[in-house]
Amino acid sequence: MNTVDGAATYLGMDIRHDLTEDFRSATMRWNSDLPLELPARGRAELEQQQEYVTLKRLIESLSLQINDENTPEEARQRLRDERNLAYSKRRRLEKNKLRECQQNQPIVYPTERKAYEENDWRRDHFLRVLHMMPERKRLFHTLSLRVPLRSPQGISALRDLITLRTSDCRVAYQDVLKPKHGRCPIPSCNTDMER
Repeated sequence: MNTVDGAATYLGMDIRHDLTEDFRSATMRWNSDLPLELPARGRAELEQQQEYVTLKRLIESLSLQINDENTPEEARQRLRDERNLAYSKRRRLEKNKLRECQQNQPIVYPTERKAYEENDWRRDHFLRVLHMMPERKRLFHTLSLRVPLRSPQGISALRDLITLRTSDCRVAYQDVLKPKHGRCPIPSCNTDMER
């Protein structure tokens, strides 16, 4: 556990060493098989619900009205606001359905595991950080396919491998935070990222 008192170190004050005393005995189990996305069956059930279908049709009709050239600008803004509200309602339905699927999943924490049954921590960690690099995510799905190397999937896998090999492996940047010409992309910062 990290017991560094960052603020005191930075300000030159007396360093506290009891920062994590209360948390040393606290444990929280994590179910590595918990679905983070709605399964196909759950999505199909959700898409058949009347409320979801109504919202989907409303979003489509609002989008058509927004894209219509005869619609005045102030009406377009009102329609965009309505569409954003419909999007948020649809996301709420999806989130509730996912939460329902997660709660219905049996959670069994084994009390004792044998050495050969031990979970690999790298698998759990990889699944947590997979979304940070699109190349790694594509490669994760592509490598399980049995396709020729010269197929589009094989070429995509080679390109992703080259990208991962030539990129900075010490850190995974989100797309908007990738350095531009060795400098921070935020205009107010513009710090040299090489140092």
